[in-house]
Amino acid sequence: MGTTASVHVNDDIAPSSFDDAVREIQAELERLEQMFSVYRDTSEISRINRGELHLLDASPEVLDVMDACSWLEQISNGAFSIRPKPDSGFLNPSGFVKGWATERASRLWLERGLQHWYVGVGGDYVLFGGFDSETPWTIGIIDPRNPEMLVGNVEVVSGGIATSGTAERGQHLWNPKTGGLADSFLSITVTGPRLTWADAFATTVFVMGEPGLEWITQFEGYSVLPVR
Repeated sequence: MGTTASVHVNDDIAPSSFDDAVREIQAELERLEQMFSVYRDTSEISRINRGELHLLDASPEVLDVMDACSWLEQISNGAFSIRPKPDSGFLNPSGFVKGWATERASRLWLERGLQHWYVGVGGDYVLFGGFDSETPWTIGIIDPRNPEMLVGNVEVVSGGIATSGTAERGQHLWNPKTGGLADSFLSITVTGPRLTWADAFATTVFVMGEPGLEWITQFEGYSVLPVR
C-alpha cells in the first residue's frame, strides 16, 4: 500500500506463534492489495478500470467496498469520492481500503484469541485490549509541521485511530468537487470504535474543511482532532 506496517502483541505468546500471527496479517493484507491496488495491473480494480472485469463479477470484498464508498459519497455530498476526477470512469478506492483492510486483517488475531495487541498501517491503527488489563494503548499523533514532534497522545483500550494529512506524503488529498488540493487542515485524526470508519471519516473531514468538523458529529462514538 505504499507505506509501512507495525504490530505489537503484549500476550504470553511463544516467538514461533507470534511469527505465525504476523505472517497471517501480512498474507491477508497482500491478498487484499492484490484486489484493490491501482498500481498492480493484475488487481481486480485495474481490470475493472480497463473494462476487462465487470464490477458485478468482482470478488465479494470488492462489492462490499464499493457499496461502502457509494454510501460515504452520498452522505458526504461528494466530498468523499473514489473517482479522482468528476464524471471519470476510473475508480480508485484507496482512500477507503487502507483502514478497511487493516481492520479486516486484524480480525485474524481476534480469532486466535490474542488479548492485547495493535496493528498499524500507515498511521491507521486497530487496537485491542489495552497494553494490559489496566493500561490503555497510547498512540502519539505526529505534528505535520515537524515530524519529530507530537501534537498529542490518544489513549485507547479497543478501537481505531486514523490520521489523514501531510506529515508522511505532503499535500496529496484532492477535493473531488473543486478538482484542487484540499488544504484547510494539515492533519485530521479521528478515533472511534471501528478503524474502517475512523479512516474514511478522517479523509472526508480533511477534504470538507471546517464544515467537516460539524459533519462528523452525526456519527456516535467518533471524535476528531484537527491540526491547522
